Amino acid sequence: MWLLKSDGSFGAMDAPAEVEIPGDAAIDRVPVAHSIAVLFGGTADGRGFSVARQLRARGYGGTLIATGPLIPDQARHAFQSGFDAIAITDERLERHGEGAWRDAAAVAVRELYVADTTSRGAERGIWALRHAS
Repeated sequence: MWLLKSDGSFGAMDAPAEVEIPGDAAIDRVPVAHSIAVLFGGTADGRGFSVARQLRARGYGGTLIATGPLIPDQARHAFQSGFDAIAITDERLERHGEGAWRDAAAVAVRELYVADTTSRGAERGIWALRHAS
């Protein structure tokens, strides 16, 4: 299992998340934990993105990991929704290639996590805003 992080780093996943929830979980029933993995049901199932956004909106400050059958094209949206990382199985890594995942992370970092608040992008400074404290 591999981990693609929102800072663009990529490597072996050290340990699983403390809690794993389905992508359609009721937010008020999610247990408090340092790290939560949100399991996506499929590549067309976007409910996990909503779960991440709602958890962040409610003030969850722990680590959120997207897991399941995601594809590189979904990395940007995962990070934009509030995920800190995407767990990638060996099978998914082999299918899409490490380069595709690294490129997806590079695009997400370049487009979303702009440290310069003068960016014209709609997500201007999202990295700085999310990690300011």
